[in-house]
Amino acid sequence: MASVYQRSEKWYLRYRDARGRWRDRVCTARTKTEAKRLAAELERVCERQRLGLEPLPAEDGGGTFGDLVRWWLKTYSKGSPSHQRNVYTVTRHLLESELAALRLVDLTPGRVETFLQAKSATLGPQSLNHLRYFVVAAFNRARRAGRYLGPNPALEVERRKIPRRMPDYLRANEVSPVLASLTPEWRPLFATAIYSGLRRGELLALQKSDVDLAGRILTVGRSHGRDTTKGGHADAVPIATELVPYLKLAIATSTSELVFPKADGSRMRPDVALENILRRALGRAGIVLGWDHVCRRKDCGYTEAAPDAALRLCPTHKYKLWPKARVRQIRFHDLRHTTASLLMMAGASIAAVQRILRHRDPRITTEVYGHLSGDFLHSEIDRLKFSTVAVSDDREPLQAVAVANGDPFAASLLQEVPDSTREASADVDDTHEIPVSEMARDRGFEPLTYGFGGRCSIQLS
Repeated sequence: MASVYQRSEKWYLRYRDARGRWRDRVCTARTKTEAKRLAAELERVCERQRLGLEPLPAEDGGGTFGDLVRWWLKTYSKGSPSHQRNVYTVTRHLLESELAALRLVDLTPGRVETFLQAKSATLGPQSLNHLRYFVVAAFNRARRAGRYLGPNPALEVERRKIPRRMPDYLRANEVSPVLASLTPEWRPLFATAIYSGLRRGELLALQKSDVDLAGRILTVGRSHGRDTTKGGHADAVPIATELVPYLKLAIATSTSELVFPKADGSRMRPDVALENILRRALGRAGIVLGWDHVCRRKDCGYTEAAPDAALRLCPTHKYKLWPKARVRQIRFHDLRHTTASLLMMAGASIAAVQRILRHRDPRITTEVYGHLSGDFLHSEIDRLKFSTVAVSDDREPLQAVAVANGDPFAASLLQEVPDSTREASADVDDTHEIPVSEMARDRGFEPLTYGFGGRCSIQLS
């Protein structure tokens, strides 16, 4: 039978585990009664395990959490599109943390929550949710594979709320200047991204055999070095008429089976800095938020913000300041947002945009990628057009609207009653008599008199 005892102001539980061995465990109980209750609950769980009503825990406590995560990376993460990122994140944040040395039976929701809370000083809510996902996924896979039979401790940890921010995108009047500012080497790649909405990996893995210029169809079935896309299926995307010459040029200048290879014909790295190329093109196109003028002298560090790129001199060394364009922080993936937004603002149906972007759920198309510009929203809200009248005082607009609506008595009813008429009406005795029955009269009730002149009385005997 389980028992409790106290040492150093802490209560200990002594119980027989699932294999019949006596164990001693410290608890957080503050009183002897609370400690006895915990000991009784623990004893019932162990008894259910001895009777086969619940699975027995592993002899080694299920192994360490670090071993579990390494097993998950090797068994389930390998081969996924995000495997390299998973390895980097798990190694840096989980395998190098204090959680890695814990036994699985000792990893509680409180320990996971404490770990994530400590990481919140340097990581954002989305990154914290990713770490929580790795713990959840590893334990779920271990339970399904029979590697661990206990509960999943991360399921009781709440996900962090992620602030929703509107991504940026190119406006319709910015597309042509940006494409014109790109070098001939990069222009076909960026044009294909804008006109088709393909992702980075899908563009870099696009092959010449996937392009049907006669039928104006792109077959999207690869991403980077994988023979599948993010969605895990191949799709056909229509080619816009204005995109055809860009694709012809890319295919003609390519030295391999890829449409957009490196100079030697090999595939570009997944981390190629396409954002930097795009932002430099924005600066050359004059699509800027302003300019930072930097002193050219080494170790000077003088910087001056200005709305233009006119020549300026350093006030200390009289050197010419180098103007650097300050552009919007548009990502390469935001070109996919550009495709969806401009299509929807041009009048394309939601179903068509969904098919072009290859979304399974139309809500993703409208809520995530359907960014509508202010000018477009202004034109849409201006569809509310009614016959309005000029407002001069409190009475004339109401009277004009009522007459316009066909009310024949509106003009007379909305006119203000003169003060003399009000005084005259107050002197008029327009009282009326409500008759009462004979029985009521016998009981002393008199007729009820009322009137619009403001008098009302009941006479009782």
